Amino acid sequence: MEFVKPKTEDVFQMIDAALHYDPAALKGKEGVYQFNLTGDDGGTFQMIIDPREARAIKGEEKTPSVVLTMKADDFKDLVAGSLNPTAAFMSGKLKIKGNMGLALKLQTVLNSFSF
Repeated sequence: MEFVKPKTEDVFQMIDAALHYDPAALKGKEGVYQFNLTGDDGGTFQMIIDPREARAIKGEEKTPSVVLTMKADDFKDLVAGSLNPTAAFMSGKLKIKGNMGLALKLQTVLNSFSF
């Protein structure tokens, strides 16, 4: 049986729920992460972490602190833990513009929720 990856929008809904579930895990990681996802099931999404609230949305609500561009399928592998963010960046699968320090914290944010 072949594993069917969830839709990108569903992944961001799961991320949104996880961000609300454990706000303490996000301390020190405040900022606006924008994901420009290409390919089938791509789109623009933001993960907004501020001291009052954290959320994940479809579209562009705030000016991003860091922009991450990659294929939607690679993003799903990254969230699932089967693609290492550093390896993705080094191999050119992940392009980062903006606050690199914030981008480096993304892995800890993603690791704090296990899907």
